[in-house]
Amino acid sequence: MYHGFLATGASWIIQPGSRNLAFTLVNAGYDVWLANSRGTTPSKKHRHYDADKDLDYWDFGSVELSQLDLPQMIDLILRETGTDKLYYVCHSMGCAVLFTGLADVPELNNKIEANFLLAPPTHMGSSYNPTFLLFPPISGTPLQDLLFRFMGGRINGEPNAFLKALGLTAVKVCGWSSMRCGICDNLIFAMFGADPEQMDYDNFPTIVRMLTGTGALKPFFHGLQVNEACAFQRNDYGTSRNLLEYGSLKPPRYNLTGITVPTYIFYSENDNFVTPWDAERVRNAIPKEFMRGFYKVGWHKFNHIDFLMAKEADILLYHKIRDIIMDLEQYNECYLQGNEFCAGKSQKY
Repeated sequence: MYHGFLATGASWIIQPGSRNLAFTLVNAGYDVWLANSRGTTPSKKHRHYDADKDLDYWDFGSVELSQLDLPQMIDLILRETGTDKLYYVCHSMGCAVLFTGLADVPELNNKIEANFLLAPPTHMGSSYNPTFLLFPPISGTPLQDLLFRFMGGRINGEPNAFLKALGLTAVKVCGWSSMRCGICDNLIFAMFGADPEQMDYDNFPTIVRMLTGTGALKPFFHGLQVNEACAFQRNDYGTSRNLLEYGSLKPPRYNLTGITVPTYIFYSENDNFVTPWDAERVRNAIPKEFMRGFYKVGWHKFNHIDFLMAKEADILLYHKIRDIIMDLEQYNECYLQGNEFCAGKSQKY
């Protein structure tokens, strides 16, 4: 299970008890592995660099995450579990890492049984999330490098020692008193879209703690480029370097026609980051024979972050994913046993 930007593997266990997706699958009998992307709070170690001091540590982007890190993660899981394939569940940026990996490392297609994409941001273009208004187009300009250096190569959601001493941590600032005043929840609604009915106010401090991590700037810049270009393309370095890297003035688009993994997409009506229109573009980019399911979450206010924190996410979404996986398992087992009815048996999903 691969998380989104500024999150970690812990984002999959925000919901208490068996309401979260990770434990929904565990309770169904599956081993569940939670990825922590390079540069996140639990994954900052390096042989040569100190992530808190060395800017060079943060000199990585989507290529490193998808071509180097993702294959290593998958191979580790398969080796440790003794299986040939795994199910890949992702939210937001974790889906972009998957698609770039499948495009650039084709053998990954043979190691994944099925993909479950929650709000995949690979073909953005109609996003109206405020993030895209805060960061102007800076692709390949000196401003991008300047901003990278000024921000230390990352967006840091972790409070430093000074802020901790002042009590200015996200958990304390978004404590019960702030909630009574409607400060933090309204800030989230302003960023992602209002859905007070699905906000778990009792669990809100935990939600804030688990969704305020650290993220590398270069993959973030790449996401801005994708939305600006309205295309799932490789990193834009500016015309001069693009000529050196790609032999063209503009970066080429990722080719997803080689995807051979059964894919299921889940999107929502009120997602201002990955809109329904953009979700349809993702669906249309995947070969039809491997596009197995395209589902809109059945709550009209469901937004981008609700995929992780909505009170009824288990009912609206997680049980569906579990049931599809179980159905696939039953079908595969039936087929391997040589049951003559399997070949003609229609799957539920």
